[in-house]
Amino acid sequence: MKKITFILISLITLTNCGVKKKIMLEQKNENFKESTHYNVILPENWKPILDSHDLLGYSPKNLKDINKNIVRIYELKLTGNKESSLNNFVQEDVERLNNIVKIDSQKLSKESTKYGETYRFEYEHNWNFKHYKKTFFYFKHSDFIYKFSYSSEIKYYKNYENDAIFIFNNLEFKKKQK
Repeated sequence: MKKITFILISLITLTNCGVKKKIMLEQKNENFKESTHYNVILPENWKPILDSHDLLGYSPKNLKDINKNIVRIYELKLTGNKESSLNNFVQEDVERLNNIVKIDSQKLSKESTKYGETYRFEYEHNWNFKHYKKTFFYFKHSDFIYKFSYSSEIKYYKNYENDAIFIFNNLEFKKKQK
């Protein structure tokens, strides 16, 4: 009888943890949607996830390990000089990344996208004995600088690159409240 009780309590506890995590993800997703100035449109084969830092990201549904392939979007409020250069911000961020990551190869370019002047920074590096490629898109919209990040284990990069570009191209900005 004690064994049965122990097994039942264990099952309830284990099942409950999964439910709490799903509820927590849904709540974070809702809070995130309310606190940002944009909406994310995902391909059907992608889902919102909580990353290892408990931040909202997006990953293909069929990959169990989120570190293999993830999209994150950072919204950074412009403070002080509203005319501060996007170029200056990008240069500082690239320098910061070079100081904290051992980068194997990198490329910085400037493009024109539907968001206007956009910087694209790509680099490759090794982490935990795996090779990764990261692509960042930086652009300004209203009073914010956006940093769109696509990070993938190199063997998955090309498989999901078009999905990541789809997410980037389909960001929807909310109208300003008056």
